[in-house]
Amino acid sequence: IDHWKGSTHALKGVGCVECHQAAHEDVDAFDHYGATIATIVTPKDCGRCHKTETAEFLASHHAKAGNILASLDNFLAETVEGSRVPFNPHSKTPGMDVDMVNGMASVNVGCKQCHGSKVALEGTDGSLITVDQLKPDKDGIPTSLEALALVKKDSNGRPVLHDSSWPNTGIGRLNLDGSRGSCSACHSRHDFSPRRARQPENCGKCHLGPDHPQKEIYEESKHGVAFRDLKEHMNLDAHDWVLGQDYTQAPTCATCHMSGHSRNGGRVTHDPGERISWTNRPPVSIVMDTDINGVVIKETDPVERQKLTVSSWQDKRQTMKDVCLHCHTQNYVNAFYKQYDDFIVNYNEKFAKPGTKIMTALKENELITKTEFDEEIEWTWFYLWHHEGRRARHGASMMAPDYAHWHGMYEVAERFYQELIPQAREIAHHAEEDGKADQAKAVLTLIDDILARPEHEWFESAKKLADAGQASLTPEGAASAVQVNAAAKADGDAKPDDSADNTTTTPDKPADSSADKEEKPE
Repeated sequence: IDHWKGSTHALKGVGCVECHQAAHEDVDAFDHYGATIATIVTPKDCGRCHKTETAEFLASHHAKAGNILASLDNFLAETVEGSRVPFNPHSKTPGMDVDMVNGMASVNVGCKQCHGSKVALEGTDGSLITVDQLKPDKDGIPTSLEALALVKKDSNGRPVLHDSSWPNTGIGRLNLDGSRGSCSACHSRHDFSPRRARQPENCGKCHLGPDHPQKEIYEESKHGVAFRDLKEHMNLDAHDWVLGQDYTQAPTCATCHMSGHSRNGGRVTHDPGERISWTNRPPVSIVMDTDINGVVIKETDPVERQKLTVSSWQDKRQTMKDVCLHCHTQNYVNAFYKQYDDFIVNYNEKFAKPGTKIMTALKENELITKTEFDEEIEWTWFYLWHHEGRRARHGASMMAPDYAHWHGMYEVAERFYQELIPQAREIAHHAEEDGKADQAKAVLTLIDDILARPEHEWFESAKKLADAGQASLTPEGAASAVQVNAAAKADGDAKPDDSADNTTTTPDKPADSSADKEEKPE
């Protein structure tokens, strides 16, 4: 209540009931001192007053964040870190009675708190009742009488929310009324402070850590340094907060990705994807051409791709450039994007695509199982693209050199050369010993073809010379090895590598969709 008293809602006469009001037919409705209300406020509720903002949000990737519930990341939390079924404890816990261990604890407390839970009610038969069972209509009213009849209520007549799904303010939460998301993920209840929503710490609840350290990257960048120094001069409490009018000192996450500015008439967007030209989430980065549903297009045929594209990556980039141009010249902005594109293409072509090919070959030749994370190389590959690869790409996207290099590409390269390649070769050699000569040869040939390419020549050539006692794997030795190999080629002693994949991904030529097999639907 005290938080609400200081809010714009309170000043405008918007009270508790205006947000929490529910229809009698709502599955989670209950009587509260004569008013019919529900505990959870969904985007469908917020949309009664904030129609434009809600529509933009529901079209965004934020609203789809709950799709992680079927992803590789979620498999880690549900199965590898925990268990999808309760299990017996190893021994007694002093001072507490633990009959069974809830193996879903990690995903409930971790993944779902950012990505969103599937809100569930307790059933009288012990079942969980979610949007799947309720089948709500367009107004959010459940249509399944059978599911409604099973809803458990407490002594006050309130439907009982299952503690695995609530409390939760994950931004892609799957609500009982069929809507997706939680506005309070960014607009914290109950003061809904614009000042807080505009600051990087707000985004940092989810956008931080080893696999997506945007908050740490921002803090390292010139933008973040300027914000910390000039924060008190940025008019964060302004009603509209328009870049170029209300402030010019520094950008925050909101400035670049969502807030209005003087070049677009102060138009705010609640779809941060409107200004992003690359998606760096999958193993191989893809340009952000999106279809009518806002889904990233993975079609590689240029003609078909153009037919599907409703919003191109070029349009999105220009929308972001319009923000940049408040402080920087056109040449400066264009040069930054050239550096960024070159960085992403280098990551894609030198490490991500070859790594994807190796992992695909191992699975297709049945040298590793289809189960994820049951072999060491799957952890290696996951670290390479999901942690180090993302850190590198995000570091480049927001001008954080340490994350781009030392926390990024350096670790990508080390993981590729010192772990992924040796582990893949070892698996193939073991397969040979087990009588799978053809399958092993297919993988080893692929690895040899990859390492025969010029960008990997330093590694393979230097290693061969080192094995022969002619050079060491120092920078000087590696350079010498490349020079020796180049001289041999000039003398006609080396054959060109016709079998290697010499394609290059640029923003004008989208990444091969096969490289994105780990990525789940957006």
